[in-house]
Parts: sequence; structure tokens; C-alpha cells
Amino acid sequence: MSNIKFFSDHNLRFEQSLHGLSESEINAVIPNAFNGKDFFMKFYIANNGGYFNGGAYLYRDVFYTVLAGDYNLMEIEGFNFISRKFYDDSQYLLSINEVWELRKGYSRNIKEFAKSHFPFAGDAGDNDYWIDMNSGYIKYIRWESDDNPDNAIIVAPTFYDFCMNLQAERRKNKE
Repeated sequence: MSNIKFFSDHNLRFEQSLHGLSESEINAVIPNAFNGKDFFMKFYIANNGGYFNGGAYLYRDVFYTVLAGDYNLMEIEGFNFISRKFYDDSQYLLSINEVWELRKGYSRNIKEFAKSHFPFAGDAGDNDYWIDMNSGYIKYIRWESDDNPDNAIIVAPTFYDFCMNLQAERRKNKE
């Protein structure tokens, strides 16, 4: 069990993680170096994906100026796992590998987007959080309203920032 603190909110209930991976297993699927990959590696060595029992929330205004009408409150259901073998499966989690391949089939634009991004998490509405393998930014695509990757919403500067700012509860009286 890792002694690394992956979330600052101790009330988050992160469950159903598959067994952690080795560096080589992670790099076989995601070989690119990106800002924040060191923390991403530590996370997936300790936890191969995971489900937030009760959900998790993130507010974009922690990092960015958010205007009226912009997304601020983001909900996260779970982190996708990295499939090592064709038989890796979870009744609670999606596989990065499978989601990545599935989304590439949505359109030519998404296929191009997926060359430099990978889907590591999702919300309960089957929308994805992606890591930009060039910048390390965390981006969100809401499929039912806009599947143009040029309109992906930047959610956090890095995987570390994303994880450390997840909350178990919504803010009181302010969103």
C-alpha cells in the first residue's frame, strides 16, 4: 500500500481499484512524457483506476477565472483503469484502452484529438476527462452537447492539481 497522499480531501471514498501496475505496464499504453506524468505514474502504480463511492467534485475556479455560463462545478464518477491483458475487466470501471479506441471512432476530429490526449476519467453521464500529452492539461468533453475537441473544457493544469482539488461534497451556497 502506498503512503503517497493522492487526494487532499480525506472524505473521498475511492474504491474498486484494480491492482496497481508497473512503470513498464503504464508506459506500454501511455509512453508519452507530459507535465504531471510523475504523479500519474505513482497513482497508477498504487491504484489502477478507481470509483468514487458518493462521487467527487472539482471546481474550475480554483485554477481559472470562470465567467457566468461557463462550466465551474465538475463531477467525477471514477478513474479508468489501464488494461494489461485482454481479460482485465471491472464491473465498476471503464478501461482507458477501450474508451480511447471507442472515442476514436466518433469522428475524424476526435481521432486526431486522441493522438495527443487519453481519457483517464469519466462522469456518470459517460463524458470523459482527458490528459493532454503535450501540456499535461486536464480537459473535459461533454459528448451530448458538443463533441468538437476544439471546444474541450480545460479543467485543471495537471493530473496532480486535478486529484488534490477533488472534493467529496459540493460547496455550500456557492457554485
